Amino acid sequence: MAELRRTYERWDKKPDEGRNQNRRKRKRPLRMGWIFLGVLLLFTVLGGFLVYKRFGPGTTWADYEAVYGAGSDAVVVFCNGVQTEGMAVTRDGRTYLPEGLASGADSKWYHSDEGLLLYSLANETVKIVPSSHTYQIGGATTDVGYEICYEENGIFYISTDFMEEFSGIQITSFPADPEKKLPARIFLDGGGGRYEQAEASGRTAVRVLAGTKSPILTKTKKGGTLLLMDRVDDWTRVRTEDGFVGYLKTKYIKNRQEYEWKPGKALPEYTSAGLSETVCMAWHQVFSAEDNSKLSEYLEGTDGLNVLSPTWFSVADNQGNLNSLADHAYVEEAHKRGLKVWGLVDDFDKDVDVLTLLSSTAARKHLTEGLLQAAVDYRLDGINVDFESVKADSAPHFLQFIRELSIACRERGLTLSIDNYVPAGGRSWYNLREQGQVADYVIIMGYDEHYKGCCAGTNASLGFSEQGIVSTLDYVPAEKIVNGLPFFMRVWQETPEENAPSDAALYDDGLSVYDGRYARDSRAVGMDTAKQLLSEHGVTPQWQEELGQYYGQYEAEGSTWRIWLEETESIRLKLEKVTENHIAGVAFWKLGLESADVWPVVVQWKEKNSWQ
Repeated sequence: MAELRRTYERWDKKPDEGRNQNRRKRKRPLRMGWIFLGVLLLFTVLGGFLVYKRFGPGTTWADYEAVYGAGSDAVVVFCNGVQTEGMAVTRDGRTYLPEGLASGADSKWYHSDEGLLLYSLANETVKIVPSSHTYQIGGATTDVGYEICYEENGIFYISTDFMEEFSGIQITSFPADPEKKLPARIFLDGGGGRYEQAEASGRTAVRVLAGTKSPILTKTKKGGTLLLMDRVDDWTRVRTEDGFVGYLKTKYIKNRQEYEWKPGKALPEYTSAGLSETVCMAWHQVFSAEDNSKLSEYLEGTDGLNVLSPTWFSVADNQGNLNSLADHAYVEEAHKRGLKVWGLVDDFDKDVDVLTLLSSTAARKHLTEGLLQAAVDYRLDGINVDFESVKADSAPHFLQFIRELSIACRERGLTLSIDNYVPAGGRSWYNLREQGQVADYVIIMGYDEHYKGCCAGTNASLGFSEQGIVSTLDYVPAEKIVNGLPFFMRVWQETPEENAPSDAALYDDGLSVYDGRYARDSRAVGMDTAKQLLSEHGVTPQWQEELGQYYGQYEAEGSTWRIWLEETESIRLKLEKVTENHIAGVAFWKLGLESADVWPVVVQWKEKNSWQ
């Protein structure tokens, strides 16, 4: 029995021992699998981290000193969302802007030759003596209790408190943070118009540049207000509630809404003395009293006009005296025909230095008073300013002259219009935006696309005329824009250089070499003269679709003569562009150069444009 029990025990143990051994054998690959999975998971996590590090959004915060170019002791200035080069300063607990920065936000600030700071409102000019607490309007003096402006090293510094009070500029300030080396920031917002704001959908990074790796400026809070500026791909440039301008992913912006910016303070209104109908004006170039007496001849057969602008006045000297060809009988005749008269004043006298003239407060005043007196004496309805010699250095003084003249015209109900080159042609210093605020009309001289001394070409293609309107609309309200159209064109003469006159004086008169091949000259002619020239040489002009004009050329006297025509069809197409853009009207240069058949086209257009 004992032997059987031992045998049984052996038999009983052997299966268990086999099973344990099998378990041990099974555990080894199981452990190895878990180890493999652990290693794989580790590498996956590490790889994911590296991929995230490489391609995920950056978490580095911006170096504010590097971003703003200044430390926490500075006051950085933003004008309409763009950081300016200069900085504000603090004085006696108040913030002051250098004159240049103040003018950048609102160009009506003006440093006069009398050592005064001037600011022109719609109906009056504010005068401030540096380092004083008072300002003067007319004969009244007001004390504000703090230093309005002060002068240092020839520069005026203007209190932002006073700027906000009188210019309507909104000024928002954000304090410095020395621990973060973050400078104080002030935002100057003005100009009026419609803007867009929205809410942040959550706590999201606002970055220096439009990219996920760009450093972080700040983080939005859910529901925080954002002022929207512009877009770059799927990013939007925004201004945050805590005073940062940077880029935010557009998908994190919600509840967009438009709002209209208005000044924080009600300012005097720029009332208009414009017409209650579409403007249809013609300039009348007057060289002498005899030209005045021929007004009836010039108006014979014309139709559709409601304004005449005779070239009567020119600045005579640097003191602001005027040369005048104004005539009482002329105005009476025009008024009988239902025409307004806007006397034109120009700066064409070569003995006049525009900078000297307009930088003098006394000369500007004398010139303004002379024009106003002439308006009273001759019963003028308005003044047309045609200053074409203004350079960049004289531009601030020209604008101050326009402001002062506009105040005087507004007081007397006179219409003020200003002639300008097409904006695309440069001369940005004429500041069409401000002209569009203070004047009743901004007139664009939509011709001279190619001019004497330049290369041959059209005087005013359809595209050039339309571009003049479109580019002006960026600065001036449509209801104040008048587009100038030509009744003239140029006859271009191209002569082989070897046959050109050798007298250098001829070159001074406009003869020029172009591309080393031709000597080119041109002269302005009216519509009938151009048609006659082509007819005499047996030329049938061909329509140029891309220009919206007919073109003809002929050979004579060893030269090629080229003419891009202005006639009824080209004028009709340009008038259509005036209609399409809903601007105030047209002005023609000049009366007497048109053909009789153009007036029915003008009348038809005017009848369709009584939208005002």
